[in-house]
Amino acid sequence: MRANLPASSASNSQLLTVAKTPTVAARRRSTKSRASVPAISLDQPGRLRVAHMLALLAVSHASFYNGLKVGKYPKPDGNDGRPFWKTLTAKVFLEG
Repeated sequence: MRANLPASSASNSQLLTVAKTPTVAARRRSTKSRASVPAISLDQPGRLRVAHMLALLAVSHASFYNGLKVGKYPKPDGNDGRPFWKTLTAKVFLEG
């Protein structure tokens, strides 16, 4: 495709190239990802971390912590450097 220039100034080196959109494979992938639902049985005793709660509740990190502040989600059962919830606490919350 040639540019609409006078014939004297249009040369092979001045051909316009049409910008192509990148293919699906060439597109940049998002660096943010949502945690998948963990393979944890809530019927067995154990601890759930923040990432587990985010996946079970299908909310973002910010929404989860805002919900904790206002009492929408249960408070952690303990904190050993990182907050955790017992599986029983999560099960009762999800069923109720």
